[in-house]
Amino acid sequence: MDDRLAELLGSLMRARIVELLALAKKPLSAYRVAKMYNLNVSKVYHEIKRLDDLGLLLRRRGSKGMEYSLVDENLRALALNLSPQIQSYDDWNSPEAKAQRFRAGLMQVPKFSLGRRQAKLLERKRTRMPDELDTLALLARRSFEKKYREIGEREYVRI
Repeated sequence: MDDRLAELLGSLMRARIVELLALAKKPLSAYRVAKMYNLNVSKVYHEIKRLDDLGLLLRRRGSKGMEYSLVDENLRALALNLSPQIQSYDDWNSPEAKAQRFRAGLMQVPKFSLGRRQAKLLERKRTRMPDELDTLALLARRSFEKKYREIGEREYVRI
């Protein structure tokens, strides 16, 4: 296993369940957890029962069946710290992270089709995330400033 939360809980599926419950603002049903991660519903029920038996979850009756949440804030903090998939918004939105996602090709909208006419609309050129061009311009400026020094208005000399 490559992440510490999965090693601690003994299962990648249990780790994903705890991670999702740590991120949730309200209790979630096992069915909803399964659908959010596209997992087998019966396996999620089995793993949630295991976590509940260990005393890691709070269970309450909701409008559509049993809903689960983590037992306390300390467990939530531990899950978020150990999870490799979680990062703060500031880290995710940093210029370095944006540039890395751009280089990895993750900034384009995936192509999918809902029919012939709509497929043509999706074949347009790559789109960029908001502020992506500003970030790229900032990175280019920093690279330029490392190589050149300004000696006057619009005059530069190579360092």
